[in-house]
Amino acid sequence: QVNVEIPHYCYHPHLSVAGNCRMCLVDIEAGGRGPDIACNMGARDGLEIRTDTPNVKQMRKSVMEFLLANHPLDCPICDQAGECRLQDYYMDYGKYRTRFADQKVTKVKRQRIGDHVVLDSERCVQCSRCVRFGDEVTKTGELRLFNRTDQTEIGVFPGDQIEHKYQGCLSDICPVGALTDEDFRFEKRVWYMKTVPGVCDGCATGCNVDVDHDQGQVFRVRPRRNDSVNDSWMCDIGRIDPARFSGIKRIMRSRVGEGDKSTPDAISHVAEMLRNAAPESVAVVLGARATNEANWAMAALQQKHLPQSRLFLVDGNHEGADGYHDDLLVSQDKNPNRAGAAAILAHCGGAGDKDALIAGLESGDIQVVLVLEDDLLHRIPEHKKPAGGLVYFGAFENGTSAAADVVIGVAASVEQDGTFTNRNGRVQRIRRAIGPLGDALPAYRVVDGLAESLGDPLGTATGAKAFALLAGAVPGFQTMTYQTLGLGGQVMASTDATANGPAE
Repeated sequence: QVNVEIPHYCYHPHLSVAGNCRMCLVDIEAGGRGPDIACNMGARDGLEIRTDTPNVKQMRKSVMEFLLANHPLDCPICDQAGECRLQDYYMDYGKYRTRFADQKVTKVKRQRIGDHVVLDSERCVQCSRCVRFGDEVTKTGELRLFNRTDQTEIGVFPGDQIEHKYQGCLSDICPVGALTDEDFRFEKRVWYMKTVPGVCDGCATGCNVDVDHDQGQVFRVRPRRNDSVNDSWMCDIGRIDPARFSGIKRIMRSRVGEGDKSTPDAISHVAEMLRNAAPESVAVVLGARATNEANWAMAALQQKHLPQSRLFLVDGNHEGADGYHDDLLVSQDKNPNRAGAAAILAHCGGAGDKDALIAGLESGDIQVVLVLEDDLLHRIPEHKKPAGGLVYFGAFENGTSAAADVVIGVAASVEQDGTFTNRNGRVQRIRRAIGPLGDALPAYRVVDGLAESLGDPLGTATGAKAFALLAGAVPGFQTMTYQTLGLGGQVMASTDATANGPAE
């Protein structure tokens, strides 16, 4: 709390204290027994510690000498290079001439112990973080420490594999290069990448993440600590495929019918479609996957330019092929912003759900539908496609985009500023890491352009402006700003609209 660095390997704020690396030894001047490990010591009145005495520095140097005695010289080929605590602490407490004259102990290298994790036992410093993670967090207990003395190594029992959905966390918490993420392995040297804080958009939990990117490409997504949401963890599902932000299944160009159009031309076409439609025959569907800013822009468009239309929120995206969820982090609700969209819907007087939308389509009362981000036709059978026109605003191709008469490409979550509201009503910021692909723009900017084509813009051309308008109008968001949200987010004031998604 006072910004004094205590070097450590085995300590982790969300795991039990093991006290076995000895790197955090400090001098106790009063109320103690002499040098002691800091990780197992609670602050108390009368406690006096020294962290930078010659004795402390010598103890740390000696610990480093033991740890490096058998460590391989793998730095040029190790994925941990650049963010390795052995490297960092060696520069602070090492730089000595080796006294080790014996043969180094050799152990297994490049062993695949799970779908997403590779073990190199020679690099391991036996901090036991990975063992405790399996025992205390996932409670699966696959990893163990085997043998004794300098022969000690972590591993799994013969024939076993790690099968839980949090394998990437093992590489996150490994302070050296013993456990590496197979999906990121050898993809990019870490010192070339830049990091932007964000929020995972894979489900309603809203895990805080760091997005590592370089030259317009996302290479890695890692958990960012938030004790109110995800501690220091995230699931493999949320991190495993940074390529989902690239051109694969992305909507790179807007289109009308089968032909590509510029986004301004596509917006003009939608504006003309709305002018020619009977006002009461238009349905506007908010997006459980879209940002709060985009949903507010869409709702404001409906209020200002389409007051006789109806506002809906359906079930959002499909729960996935296997529908996997658990009691740790993975939510059954695969939509990152259902709670935010529901709050906006309630404020704007919309009460339309999937059944009401289907009824309007079947009766013919609804002829034109504007859909924001959600794969609507995954939830509504395709034969109920509106007769007058289907307009889809989205970042990824899906069943709805394939059937839509007009498709307008919008930015993915890592390509824009905005906010999501998670299943517990916590509003959290996403930040632009890379530029939008193709002609895509943030959805709130696209909708503002559509409003301008209809005669009067909404003032939602930027995320900050859109959020300011939202916070000034919708209960639960009031008093919030991008600055007050910070890195941890804020919980919405309690309203009937902040209901969570499906029961966990």
